[in-house]
Amino acid sequence: MLSQETLTDINIEEEIEVNEINVLQDRVSVFVDCNSCDGSFIRQQIDFVNHVRDPQLAEIHIFITSQGTASGGETFTLSFIGQERFKEMNTTLTYTSIQTNTREEERIGLNKIIKLGLVPYIVKTSLVNSIDVEFNAQPVESRPQNDAWNNWIFEVYGGVNFDKETSRGSLDIRYGFYADYVTETWRIGMRPFFNYNQETYVKDGEDVRSILHRDGFDGKVVRSISNHWSLGAFLDIDSNSFENLDLEYRIAPAIEYSLLPYKVALRKEYTIAYSVGYLYRDYIEETIFGQLDETLYNQSLKFEVRVLQPWGSVRAGLEGSNYFHDFSKNRISFEGNLSIRVFKGLSFNFSSDYDYVQDQLSLPRGDASLEEVLLGQRQLATSYGLSLSAGFSYSFGSIYNNVVNTRL
Repeated sequence: MLSQETLTDINIEEEIEVNEINVLQDRVSVFVDCNSCDGSFIRQQIDFVNHVRDPQLAEIHIFITSQGTASGGETFTLSFIGQERFKEMNTTLTYTSIQTNTREEERIGLNKIIKLGLVPYIVKTSLVNSIDVEFNAQPVESRPQNDAWNNWIFEVYGGVNFDKETSRGSLDIRYGFYADYVTETWRIGMRPFFNYNQETYVKDGEDVRSILHRDGFDGKVVRSISNHWSLGAFLDIDSNSFENLDLEYRIAPAIEYSLLPYKVALRKEYTIAYSVGYLYRDYIEETIFGQLDETLYNQSLKFEVRVLQPWGSVRAGLEGSNYFHDFSKNRISFEGNLSIRVFKGLSFNFSSDYDYVQDQLSLPRGDASLEEVLLGQRQLATSYGLSLSAGFSYSFGSIYNNVVNTRL
């Protein structure tokens, strides 16, 4: 027979086990939906919830989107969407990471906001007694700090890729510069860029070399005139050996209308933009239309849709353009991306790009040689371009995703 002391020990152990199970079951289940976040770090640091592998398994779906700030940082918008026992408990928080933050500082700051957003849900569980509040008061600067750069952000970039084998070699050089100015009213951007590509093949002991270059400048000035309307002007300069352009520049004013107010268009955006442009082209070789240089006028109309939701995302754009001197010289372009969560664990992804092409005015006269075609030195005539992709993913098994293991 068991002694009374032994029975007491067993009862205590059983009670502890039961309490541990209750605490585990009372943990809220969370799905963090963020493409640009460090998921392993979030799961490792926020260990007082159950992380699940699918949003439909979660009691709290944390949907995180981000966009760049005027100062070069990143603003994250965190939508806490309550489900099951927390249905209708929804809230939104934001976190801004400044440009000088390291990746480590950014993810620590984001985790703090995630923890803060989870508090209203935790207080409705038995874990409420485990919550402690600590407020770190910081002195507030009464005067705004001077911005030595006056909202301008600059970036210099460059890179070299070199590849060599017995019978072939390649060299890619790219460098350029970004300058951006962003306020509530203005958005100004400038980008000079330079690209050089060289491919070398050995044939019968001789080198066959292909050289392509594309250099240019992209500039824009956009003025917000209301919560739905914007005006802009664009300047594009291009020199592109593949497209037979020794020099091209285009000056184009534009206007855009957003169906939703810009300030609420973070997760849903529907825009219509129209532009009319003046172009000058100086060609490397005479074109199929007998031109060595010409002045042109064109117009374009573009519709764009961007929707980011817990069930998935939609990104699509439809653009039509034509030249005024001949409306038959036109182009229609469509690009789209659709991602859908069908049910627990199953997602489908589709993307497509289509161009109806009738505006290749820069094609050089004469037939392209086999060497030019194989080396990709020359643009070829076409009436369309099409690309399609489709895929799916399905996950199943344990609903929990709490464990982090970074070993080999």
